[in-house]
Amino acid sequence: MLSLITMTTIEVIVSVLTRHPHIKLAILFGSLAAGPARTDSDLDLAVAAEEPLTADTKLALIADLAEHIGRPVDLIDLTCAGEPLLGQILTHGCRVLGSDERYAQLLRRHLMDHSDFAPYRNRILAERRRAWIER
Repeated sequence: MLSLITMTTIEVIVSVLTRHPHIKLAILFGSLAAGPARTDSDLDLAVAAEEPLTADTKLALIADLAEHIGRPVDLIDLTCAGEPLLGQILTHGCRVLGSDERYAQLLRRHLMDHSDFAPYRNRILAERRRAWIER
């Protein structure tokens, strides 16, 4: 359950993002979404636009959010995010902006990427375990 502080933060995030109409989806994750956030916790926010964000666009959005939230901002561009980060954001994050359809498209991409990525990850982990046990 989100705290009152987080709900206020979400309202500010949504207010800031409405001034950036190219942002179509936003997911709050990290300590502010999972709680409890500390006073020095940063704002972890994943966003998606129609196209990958340019460096200038990303910097402008980070500056705008940081100014209004009063915290450092870690901004992830969901159009470029891959596994396992994307899975962590979707599993532990809280959608604050965006349609069900856009969110479903992202979930579909995650499931497809995860099914492609998981066998390699599992093989690497098994090889590391085997190497560690054989020491």
